[in-house]
Amino acid sequence: MESDDRSRAPHDGPEPQAERVASLLQQLAEEYEAARRELAQASCDYSRRAVVEAHLQVVTACQAELSQLLGEAQVQALIKVRLEEVDRRLAAEEGGGATAPGDRPLA
Repeated sequence: MESDDRSRAPHDGPEPQAERVASLLQQLAEEYEAARRELAQASCDYSRRAVVEAHLQVVTACQAELSQLLGEAQVQALIKVRLEEVDRRLAAEEGGGATAPGDRPLA
């Protein structure tokens, strides 16, 4: 019976971590998307600031935990890919006219 425990042990460690990483990336993407949608509807600077601050707290917490699990460099790459996916989806939903924050052309 001990051999069964040993054969399961390697699978027990990485799988919960992989699930946690996936969950944190999903939560981070959802917060980012919510912030983008709410910013588009905010009517004043105070409202916009409150929206950003609320979502940024959650995003920062997710990023910190991901960094502990995977390391900063890998997390930055994963987050970049995930947020670009959100930006593309939002742009498609809005008829292709939406741009990611920071991608707006200079006037």
